[in-house]
Amino acid sequence: MKHSILLILAIITLAGCQAEHVEVVKVTQEAPLEVENPKDLASVKFDRLGVKIRRGTIIGSYEPSLLGLSGCIDIDSNIFWNTGRVLSRDVEFADIFYHTLKDADFNVVGDPNLMFASAADRQVEAEFLIGGQLEEIKMNVCEEMNMWTGGSRGTQRGKGSVKVRWQVFSNFERKVVYEEVTEGYADVQKATAGGELLIIQDAFAAAVDNLIAKPTFLDLLKNYQPAVAAIDDIEDTTLVFKKLAISDKPIAEIIDDVRLAVVSIDASGAGHGSGFFVSPRLILTNHHVVGEAEFVRVNLLTGRKIIGNVIRRHPARDIALVQVEALAIKPLAIREEPVSIAEEVFAVGSPLSKNLSGTVTKGIVSKFLVNRRGLEDIQGDVDIQGGNSGGPLLDKNGNVVGISYAGYGVEKFSAGVNFFIPIMDGMRRIKIEMRERVPES
Repeated sequence: MKHSILLILAIITLAGCQAEHVEVVKVTQEAPLEVENPKDLASVKFDRLGVKIRRGTIIGSYEPSLLGLSGCIDIDSNIFWNTGRVLSRDVEFADIFYHTLKDADFNVVGDPNLMFASAADRQVEAEFLIGGQLEEIKMNVCEEMNMWTGGSRGTQRGKGSVKVRWQVFSNFERKVVYEEVTEGYADVQKATAGGELLIIQDAFAAAVDNLIAKPTFLDLLKNYQPAVAAIDDIEDTTLVFKKLAISDKPIAEIIDDVRLAVVSIDASGAGHGSGFFVSPRLILTNHHVVGEAEFVRVNLLTGRKIIGNVIRRHPARDIALVQVEALAIKPLAIREEPVSIAEEVFAVGSPLSKNLSGTVTKGIVSKFLVNRRGLEDIQGDVDIQGGNSGGPLLDKNGNVVGISYAGYGVEKFSAGVNFFIPIMDGMRRIKIEMRERVPES
C-alpha cells in the first residue's frame, strides 16, 4: 500500500524493554444532521491537515499473541510517532474529507480525484476553507501471524482513535470564524498491508463525521453572513467620479488602451488578483483579493508597481475600491445597460500568474442567476482562472459590464461556467456613481 506523504509510522522494536500498553477508548459516533438542501449551505473545501505530535511519542501498542489464539505475533515494543510536526496538503485525507461531506449532502467543493474540466465541480474559491490538526493518535494493532510459519503475514488490523482540532476560515473575511475539537474511532477487523495507516484514516473519517454532526457547524454554514458594513455604514456620502463616453468601436481597435487599464493586485494572502481603472485614481477589484488590508501593491501592465489604499469594500458582493496616485491611464468606460443572454463578452486579467497579465478571453453571457446571498450574478462561458478575480468583463466595444469573481473548474482547467458581478450593482453596493460634470477623482 502506498503510504501517505503526511503520515509515516516508524515501528521501533526495543529489545529487552517492556512495551507500554496504549489504551484506546471507543469514541461515541454522533448522529448525522439532516441537510434539506445543500445549495442553502455555504460552500466548503478541505485545505490541509497538520500534525502536532512530538517526535518519539508513543501512539500505539501491539496486541499479545495469547499463545497464538489471537492470531497475532507477540511484539514487545510500541508504535512511535517518528515524523514530528508536519503540515501538508494530502490527497488521501482530502479525499476522505470530501466524500464524507458529500455523502452527508453538504455543499463541499474541490473533489481531489477530478482531473478534467468536463467533470469539474469545484469553485475557484470556496466560501470557507477547513483545516484540521491531528493532536492525538492511539492504536492497538495486531500484527497478523502466519499460522504455518509462525512469522508475520505483513498485514495488520486493530482499533484506534484520533483527536482533531478544526478551524474554519472565511474567504470573505480572511479570518478564522469557527473552531472545534472532535474525536474519531475506528475498528479495522480485516487485516491489510499498511493497516496502521488505515486505522488512522478510518478514525479521521469518524472525526469528520463528528464535526459535521455539530449543530453549531451546520448553523455556521446555513446562517453565517460575513461582517459586512451596510451600504449606509460605508460612507455617509456617495463617492462620485466622472462618467466616460461609451465606446462604440470594436474592442480590437482599442484593446491596447483596455489592457493598460487592467492591473494585477497582490492578494491579501498568497497569490494575486486583477482590477481595473474606472477613473485616473480609482480601481475596482474583488474584496477577496484585498481582504482586510489597508494597503495593497498594484502592478501595472507596463511593469511599474504602485501602492493602493483600499477605501471601500463590500464582502458579501465581493467588491472593493482602491485609490492610487493619479496616473496617465485611460480608465474603462462603464455601461449602465445590462447585458443580454448570448451577448458576446470579453474578460481581461492575470490568469494563474502575474506574468500573464493583460490576457484577453472571449465568450458569451450564458444566463443570470441569484446566489445564496440573494444577489444577482452574470453567468458566462468566457474563460477565467483564479488570477482573473477582480478583472473586468467587457462588451464587444470594450465597455465594462461586470467584474470577474468566481467559477468552476479543476486545478488549472476551466469548466466554462464562470460568474461575474453586474457592474452597476457592484458600484451601488459601495456607494459610488458616475456623473457627467465632476472633477476627475
